[in-house]
Amino acid sequence: MPLAHASSLQATTLALAGAAAALLPDDAEACTPDECAGVDVWRELAPLNAAAIPTDGVLVLYGLRYSVVLDSEADWLDAITVTVTRDGQPIAGGVEAPGIRGVLLWRPAAPLEPGEYAVVGSLDNPEPCGTHLALDFEFSVAAEPSEPLSPPKVDTSAVLSVRGTTTFEDLVCCDGAMPFTAVFDCPSQERIEWSEGFCASRQGFGVLRVDVSITTDLPPATDALVVREMLVDGEPQGGDFLDLQSVGEAKPFCTAVRLTNLATGEVVETEETCHGDDPETAAQLGIHAVDPGEALAMQCSESAYTCERHEDGDRWDPANCSPWPADAATGGEPTEGSSSDGPGGESSDSAASGGADEPFGHGCACDDRPSSGPPGALVLLGLGLLRRRRRITR
Repeated sequence: MPLAHASSLQATTLALAGAAAALLPDDAEACTPDECAGVDVWRELAPLNAAAIPTDGVLVLYGLRYSVVLDSEADWLDAITVTVTRDGQPIAGGVEAPGIRGVLLWRPAAPLEPGEYAVVGSLDNPEPCGTHLALDFEFSVAAEPSEPLSPPKVDTSAVLSVRGTTTFEDLVCCDGAMPFTAVFDCPSQERIEWSEGFCASRQGFGVLRVDVSITTDLPPATDALVVREMLVDGEPQGGDFLDLQSVGEAKPFCTAVRLTNLATGEVVETEETCHGDDPETAAQLGIHAVDPGEALAMQCSESAYTCERHEDGDRWDPANCSPWPADAATGGEPTEGSSSDGPGGESSDSAASGGADEPFGHGCACDDRPSSGPPGALVLLGLGLLRRRRRITR
């Protein structure tokens, strides 16, 4: 693919996807009741392949939707109108949804003739939650039909990330750390923190992330019609136009790449490549035991210990502690951590200063989609930070 066209296509896709960050509500409005909460709207809709379309091609419209319900683009077909003309004469065709998030197609009723075409149209968002989106642009049709597909070149790189889980039963602490349950107001979530000292976990949760670089050898007009889709253990992960895609799993898995020409329906797939199946990596995936000794030795000035839960269940009981490891000298009774973290208090995100790493979730975007990890596990990516926290006290 010519570099200039590839850069333009990827830039358009990334720009629309990146604009999603601007749609996330800020802290002041995130959990405020809103008549438009949960209403599906389109923020942008633009042509992805207007520079060159094969004679047997389709016009690809790529948009940015904001919705807490992942309903189908097909539900919007009655809300969009597209009129295509050439030299003022209308060209028969219709809009369809190919089943790809944010993508709509205009498909001509017959193969297109080479030349310039004009497009006008609109997408009607529900009022007052969205604005009227107008379409007004031109596209060019190349002199040739689509090129046949062949499996793309695929390069992969893998990164293993292991984070300690944070539960009362897994933690080993020192220097006065007394884990407790902290409550966050927006959204309503709980997690375990400590106000001083240091804690490390005896249990880890490992995730293997594989980055996949996809390179096609197609002319620009054909390449702009081709959706790239990751297959994980044979299961489709959702199509996109990006040449760099990633997937993460807490177990060994195999990946392949599927290319689909949206105009002709032609499909090709690569051979599978498997990841994380060597014994050393596989042993670190998912939930597994880890030795916190090295971290404790580096961070602690006094001996480590574990404690039973308080009878209320929301904190450690400083009166029911044991040295860790069991045959170690205590070096003194642990003291209960500071209770300075009252409502609205702040804490560091580092374990050494008494705060567990941010848990997964989407902060105040109020997106309650379930996570893929176990309770207390820390994931690789997050979209936001939790707001106010308060310590549970009795």
